[in-house]
Amino acid sequence: MASNTNNSNSVLIYGVKLENRLNIQDLQQLKSAFMKTGDGYNDRLSLDKEEFCKLLKNVLTKGTYEEHCDLFDKIDVTKERKVDWDKIASHLLLEYVEKDDRVKATQVPQWKNIKSLQSPHKDVIQKVAFLRNTSRYIVISKEGTISTWDNQLHRQKTIKIHNESVKPRDMWVTNFIVLQNINKIALAFTSKEIAFYDLSSKLEFNCQYKVVGLEHTPLSMDYWSDPENANQATMVLGDTGGFVYAFLFQSVNIALFDRPHQPAGESQEQTIMVDFRKLQKGKFKNCRLVKHNGHKDWTRQVKYASHLECFISCATTYQNALVLGWIEKAKQKMKLTTFNITQGVNSFDYHSVINLIGTAGVDHQVCLWNPYVISKPVGVLRGHMAPVLHVQFNASRMQLISFSKDKVLRVWDVQLQVCLQRLAGMFPKGPEMATSMFFHDERNRLFITFNYQLTLLEMKPEVKDRVLSHEKPVTCAIYNTTYNQVVSACQGSTVIVWMLDTGQKAKQFLNCHGNSEITTLAFDQSETRFMTGSTDGTVKIWDFNGHCHNMLNAGMGGPVDIYQIVTLKRSTLILGWDRYITVFRNQQLNQFHVEPSDWKGGQEHQDDILCASFQPPSTLATASYDGEIVIWNTNSEVASRHLRDRFLKKSMRSREKTRLTLKSEPTFLSISKAATQTSMRGKNTPSLLANKDDVMRPITRALSSSSEDSVDEQNDYIITRVAFLEARKNSSAAGGANLVSCGGNGWVRFWNTSKNRLIAEFVAHQHVGLLVMAASKDNHFLVTGDSDGNIKVWNIQEYCLRESDNIITQPPPMSASWQPHVDMINHITLCERNDRLLIITASLDCSVQLWDIYGNQIGVFGQEDHWKIEQYIPVNEEAEKEDEEPMRTNEDEKEQLPQLSEDNHDFSDEVAMEVDADNLPEEYFEPLTKVSTWGKTRLGKGYQEIRSRKRERKQPGTIPDLPYLTSDKTGQPPAGPYGDHAPVLWTQALVVNQLDTVGTLKRPDFVVHPHRYFRSTEDEGKQDTKLPSIADELKTAFDERSFFPKYILEYEAKMKSHHRNDPEVALNLQKKDLPRRKSRVWNSNNNFSTSVANIQKPATKSGRLTPITEKQKQSSRLNESMS
Repeated sequence: MASNTNNSNSVLIYGVKLENRLNIQDLQQLKSAFMKTGDGYNDRLSLDKEEFCKLLKNVLTKGTYEEHCDLFDKIDVTKERKVDWDKIASHLLLEYVEKDDRVKATQVPQWKNIKSLQSPHKDVIQKVAFLRNTSRYIVISKEGTISTWDNQLHRQKTIKIHNESVKPRDMWVTNFIVLQNINKIALAFTSKEIAFYDLSSKLEFNCQYKVVGLEHTPLSMDYWSDPENANQATMVLGDTGGFVYAFLFQSVNIALFDRPHQPAGESQEQTIMVDFRKLQKGKFKNCRLVKHNGHKDWTRQVKYASHLECFISCATTYQNALVLGWIEKAKQKMKLTTFNITQGVNSFDYHSVINLIGTAGVDHQVCLWNPYVISKPVGVLRGHMAPVLHVQFNASRMQLISFSKDKVLRVWDVQLQVCLQRLAGMFPKGPEMATSMFFHDERNRLFITFNYQLTLLEMKPEVKDRVLSHEKPVTCAIYNTTYNQVVSACQGSTVIVWMLDTGQKAKQFLNCHGNSEITTLAFDQSETRFMTGSTDGTVKIWDFNGHCHNMLNAGMGGPVDIYQIVTLKRSTLILGWDRYITVFRNQQLNQFHVEPSDWKGGQEHQDDILCASFQPPSTLATASYDGEIVIWNTNSEVASRHLRDRFLKKSMRSREKTRLTLKSEPTFLSISKAATQTSMRGKNTPSLLANKDDVMRPITRALSSSSEDSVDEQNDYIITRVAFLEARKNSSAAGGANLVSCGGNGWVRFWNTSKNRLIAEFVAHQHVGLLVMAASKDNHFLVTGDSDGNIKVWNIQEYCLRESDNIITQPPPMSASWQPHVDMINHITLCERNDRLLIITASLDCSVQLWDIYGNQIGVFGQEDHWKIEQYIPVNEEAEKEDEEPMRTNEDEKEQLPQLSEDNHDFSDEVAMEVDADNLPEEYFEPLTKVSTWGKTRLGKGYQEIRSRKRERKQPGTIPDLPYLTSDKTGQPPAGPYGDHAPVLWTQALVVNQLDTVGTLKRPDFVVHPHRYFRSTEDEGKQDTKLPSIADELKTAFDERSFFPKYILEYEAKMKSHHRNDPEVALNLQKKDLPRRKSRVWNSNNNFSTSVANIQKPATKSGRLTPITEKQKQSSRLNESMS
């Protein structure tokens, strides 16, 4: 591995193991080389070290001579000094299997936001379980309330059970179990009873059996059924006397307990009472009782381990803290194996595959025990700072989940015995709470109860074969225009430099801030150095060779959250954990350790400053946690304006000087301050047309006294990103928006800094925590990302350009939306390359991805295949260029259709989501009524905006309203969808009549008398004589008066008379444009007979004329000669 180290920080240039760099093509070539005939096994090639290295050099283009030698030594484990393909394949197979197991075990689970389910319980929830037969969850609380939930966690029903032995106010349920194979549940009560309820009965929770007369109060229970013998099952019970009882059932499918004999004729009792004392004496054939008294205190938990065929129980005492009970034949007492654990055990769990018992110790430790080794645990997991209350194995991942009294959840790797994840600060706060934990391995759901509250943590689905850019969640990614590179940082304190044009890794910087998490990145003014901000309270300035030049002590020696670094011409601003701006002057950078200077403006914010944006030459905007935006002058460092239209005025506990504990295993909430919200998954495919339901208009939120509504209201004001719209710098004085901000609960707001007012606001993403955003340099697009990994692109080119009297709540048009990540998006950067606007996203799913503005993926940084960024033209824009003429025709229709629909405005004002076509009147299907939706749909408005930007062209004149164009004169029904006699459905309005009968056709005159029209070859040599006038010699074959309509002949005679009397008019007419005169003459002569029927859509074809043919030109010359 080639590396360079500066200031104890490693710079990894290149290097991973040779085995991991081999792809499928390399392995196939290597196999082909070894398949040649040789002296090895099965007459195949077998090589020594020198021959092996020489072969790899010729076949592979990867690795050095030393790496080839190391690979040979790894393969030749038997030291035979020769290797063949079988040995190579075995080595690679073992290497890949171990790697898969290691990655799967050490993979940190990614959780969705914590969800609080609406609980119907009024007292402490005792337990949560899953019913496999009906795929439902069942929850039972102390007062006897039972609630069932479906797989989508919708509550189905809630029932309050009753116990006749005690009064309702004295009933106390201590525990319950599910008898999965017979669809029953058993409840334990403080009245020293156990009741069995049938879930399959039509009656709601019918009580079938009740065990009474217990010596002590039952506290814990467990149930197991034999998969090989459906009639045999085992139930184990632990009580307050330290006893453990095992109920061994012999015929559970018939009856749990023997039914007492009753005289004939008497009705059977609905509930069978079972005397526990008779059960101890062996009076029941179907059930046998075995017990032990191994504990000196309450039996906290019991479990039957079928793999060991023993009963495991625990107590909170040093002696016999963990007891294993073994059943001996024909004996009522068990043989015991005891474990002495300091301060005892609250709970435990057993993993049958690895044969380990995990215990939740009162001494803050989680121990792993071998059931056959009682002297000491095989592993001790330390890290909790309070007694551990619950532990449970995640069998599919070989991990252990533990929860302590101080409400800290930890995920441990069982094999490596290290903590993979620590979750804290998200659970309900309060005094002492009774808790329980249930992890559903099949659906990766973790239920944790706090008194009567029911919370859910659900793992996000794993994406197989996913490319990871970093080993830890990525916190930031920025683009360098000088070197055309992308710099990203992760929570593992690693910085990687990527090539934008190929997506490959150029350099890697390890341990930039030790074990502390890097939270933000920034470049200096020249973009030749970059800055890293960390939770250790320092900001380091690096060059691209890995040398650290300066360390800025922003936190004054303590750990703080640094959210953003803003580089100015003469100073550097650092924000995120204080109400003040921390500033470092450039003249201080002549020494390595730099202390902050004083910001002249002092404190203007009432809460911590989270983000800022700078607009040259001297305007700075800072936004805080309470929603306030302050505008500063960077020359004088004095605040000039405050934007408080969405400012949380209620007093909040100040978070100034927040000190963070150093986290060796950062959580997925380490970056955000968002309150938990329900997450919604989108699709991976981008949608170019947004659904109007995806965008929720803002509504007035009423203040509520509940804590959830209060937190939700506070999140509405959080600002996580703020950005100046630099292309609108000069439009702010006119009242348009020049500043945009985003933050909690998916809100995006547009501001005018000149007039100190809010212009527009809308919810860009529903049901999410926090947003991040970025705007393009030309301010045409705004890109937003949420905590679920979704991206949305908004077209803001024409949005909020002018001042409005009221706050705009309509969102801008959404160009595209997709989901590139499976976890929270931390940072978005926009850049341009090859005339293509690109989006760089960094996420907690450990990946940095590159997309274009239309939702097309370029790739994931770190993938094996190189990419090439080429110019891209969207399909819709190409279609617009090709179909410009048809689009203009539609625009002509758009201009005239609203005029036609004025009389049908009754239906246009109605909006219906679902229409029953069979019950609607015929007027609803009229095409004229549908035209009005052009201006009221998003699709129609989108086309209007596209066409408004097109080049205008001159429209031809309209056809005059001549009498022969109407159906009254011609006697023919109008064609097209707008006819009066059209059917109900306008798509069937075209009527095609049968063709008229064609009579006997006569041969034309030039065929009958060719000598009148053609000269003979004999006359070709003769001199041409002057032809007579056409008017004098032409003989018409038709009668003119019968051929032309009467009103045309009268009109022609009137015009001839006028021309003869006024010679100046005739002279002017001859000088007019010939094509227009020919067109008019053509209309006069040809708009009769069959030509009238061809004009089918006068409303939509008003300005379009048919080109003049040669025959029409001859007719025009004839009229000219006649005139």
